[in-house]
Amino acid sequence: MPRRRDALWLAPALLLADHATAQRGASLWFDPTQLPSYTGRLERWIATPAGVVDRGLLREGTQFVFAPSEAEGLMAAIEPGAPISVWGIRARNAAVVLMLAWGRSDSEPLGFVERPAWFVAHEPGREPLQLAGRILCPLFTPRGEGMGVVLAEGGAIRLSVAAHRSLGDLLKPGEPLAAEGLGTRRGGLVALDAVAIGRAMDSLRPVPQG
Repeated sequence: MPRRRDALWLAPALLLADHATAQRGASLWFDPTQLPSYTGRLERWIATPAGVVDRGLLREGTQFVFAPSEAEGLMAAIEPGAPISVWGIRARNAAVVLMLAWGRSDSEPLGFVERPAWFVAHEPGREPLQLAGRILCPLFTPRGEGMGVVLAEGGAIRLSVAAHRSLGDLLKPGEPLAAEGLGTRRGGLVALDAVAIGRAMDSLRPVPQG
């Protein structure tokens, strides 16, 4: 009997949540679930140097990018290791998706993005940090341009698109990398804007400007 009372109590809340999601989706001028969906298990959330989360990484290797205003709802619903489906626009030459809708499966959209992250907003960090580890994968802009790397041990090193391009072979996955710059460490998430970079902390050199 207690379980039944709990279920009856929860039912209105679930209906209200579904109604709110439907209203949010109906406010869009297009149906994002008509776009391709990309499904996998969440490897990790990735923060910006300012300490806000603006993307996720699937274990299968695809990144999905969203406005930081979407992070709270996403992170509350999807934990690392859990399945997630993302509807959106994939870059032509890189495994990155501009997220327009998401759900726990490709048959259950839970959230619709009203303000897609067409461009990566940049807000600098304020805390001097150092990061070192092995490169797991590049960070991408929504258009598929390299803009830094994700480390296998955790953390993200951000660069300008021009600097990423000029550093070339230094940023290959599997290679060691170290960097220092201003960033934010919040919980288990850390990221910095690199001002110096190299294979190890004792061989850092200034990041190329351009």
